[in-house]
Amino acid sequence: MNTTEHIWIKVIQQLNNNEKPDQQLMAKLSTEERELIQALEDDKMLNSASNFIQKMNENDAWNEVKPKLPIKTVRFLPQLLRYAAILLLPILLLGGGIFYYIKSNQPVELSLAKLEPTDHNRATLVLSDGRSVELSKNENQKLSEIAGTSITNKNKELLSYQQDGNANATEQIFNKLIIPRGAEYKLALADGTVVMINSASVLRFPVNINATNSRNVYLEQGEAYFKVAKNPNKPFIVHANGMDVRVLGTTFNVNTYTKTIRTTLVEGRVEAQNANNQKVILSPNEQAIFNQQTNALTKADVDVAPFVAWANGKIIYEESTLDEVMQTLSLWYDYDVEFKSDKIKAIHFSGEIERYKDIKTILNIIEQTGGVKFSIKNRRIYVDQR
Repeated sequence: MNTTEHIWIKVIQQLNNNEKPDQQLMAKLSTEERELIQALEDDKMLNSASNFIQKMNENDAWNEVKPKLPIKTVRFLPQLLRYAAILLLPILLLGGGIFYYIKSNQPVELSLAKLEPTDHNRATLVLSDGRSVELSKNENQKLSEIAGTSITNKNKELLSYQQDGNANATEQIFNKLIIPRGAEYKLALADGTVVMINSASVLRFPVNINATNSRNVYLEQGEAYFKVAKNPNKPFIVHANGMDVRVLGTTFNVNTYTKTIRTTLVEGRVEAQNANNQKVILSPNEQAIFNQQTNALTKADVDVAPFVAWANGKIIYEESTLDEVMQTLSLWYDYDVEFKSDKIKAIHFSGEIERYKDIKTILNIIEQTGGVKFSIKNRRIYVDQR
């Protein structure tokens, strides 16, 4: 390679020699060249890059690299990125990394993307006095004792409330559990009820849940799966944005992600009611459907598996649109999604996915079966038709 033709390479060599780069050369660098050099500096790759430059022949190197690049990338690769691909491929392959590490303004194809794993065990507890506790920082720790009830965080996955004695308070004292996007948390209430709370959800609940004649919790947003401890004398009521679900002891799921709120009954018996006092009684494998826009409350027979699969570590799609699929993945893995056209949203997809798999694995499956392709930049997934 004739390095006199490539100012950015001279600058790399000067930096590697601990020399202050010539300011006249620096002034001639393009924005893309500056980004490439900065990337090499940040990742301490200047020495490897400089050594490789001394040894390489551009045409021979490009012919070696070209078959390893995706067809589309080869066809449209700008001149600078061509040199950058030649330069970085051997270095990053030796380091076991992803070879396409150019800081481009374009999304990187799925096969080349390096994705950070999502930490699913995250939640914020808001106490009755307004204090906030980040549960991911308080593993296996007793947090507080309120109204005769102790609060313990176990293994960064279960927030447990245990009544230690007789609660003297006659008024319920509330805490709030906030689950960010891409996470989940389990809650054990003092009456023995267990709640699995899904991503991007907020649940407000009483610390001293047995202090009054009814047990009231408020699903302010998101989704939760309830296994309610039986107590015929104290009904358990979930208030969910205009629909109240009343039970004595049962297992069910409440989803408020959209304007259509759904309560899906797994076992037992529940009564759902809206603000107009319209009621429906659910038996297992039935669902109460509340339309917030029309205030209509109806029920339907359903296969409960897709609606509660998330609480069992799975995601099940049955003739779901790709838009619905990507909304679910966006919430669970904390990625934004952008479709290249609305037409793609209507593509249907069916399948069963392990909920804790890496998102790249799941996107690969969808690419192979759904006739679409994905590219990624930062924490945004771009969806296009194959």
